[in-house]
Amino acid sequence: MDTLEYALSRHPIIVSLTDQDDLEKALVAESSIIILIHADICTLNQIVKRIKETDKLIFVHIDLMKGLKKDASSIRYLAEHVGIDGIVTTHMNLIPAAKRYRLLTIQRVFILDSASIEQGFKSVRESNPDAVEILPGIAVPHIRGQLKNNIKQIVIAGGLINTEDESLYILKNGAKGVSGSSTELWHLSSKIKQKLKNAETQEAFNT
Repeated sequence: MDTLEYALSRHPIIVSLTDQDDLEKALVAESSIIILIHADICTLNQIVKRIKETDKLIFVHIDLMKGLKKDASSIRYLAEHVGIDGIVTTHMNLIPAAKRYRLLTIQRVFILDSASIEQGFKSVRESNPDAVEILPGIAVPHIRGQLKNNIKQIVIAGGLINTEDESLYILKNGAKGVSGSSTELWHLSSKIKQKLKNAETQEAFNT
């Protein structure tokens, strides 16, 4: 079991931190992973230091990073001087660069129509990230079969997921993790894990 898979097996909910005012809530969230969505180079080191004290994995959405270019030099800086664990990006060319510096990689794929699905799968096959985040996350159950046949990586659902029921349904139908900026989701991992376990037990009993 690799690092990301283990983290999600412990806590399937991923914190997407879009507002630094919610940092304290993120630090105590039932989550093994925090994604910094709108990180600023001026405050990044301080935030990363705080998160490292909690033993959570730290990802930076490099496409939305303020103060750094979207290139290999920026990735090297984040890996060697800031100490993040991974990046999130829509740009497939940044995945190999991140891997060179032993960072975990999550590639975001936006699902808009059939053409975007096929293009997304093609991009993932070429870049080979550690995980794929599908946006909007509510689309995951609808393309579950296509994901199973085309994506070997861990699937994460992100975007437009706001409730426990939505998260549970998506985790039952194609995703290993759910990322969300709603603070209401950040303390549901244990509850959702128990419900998933109960569902698996019931399914095994029925068969």
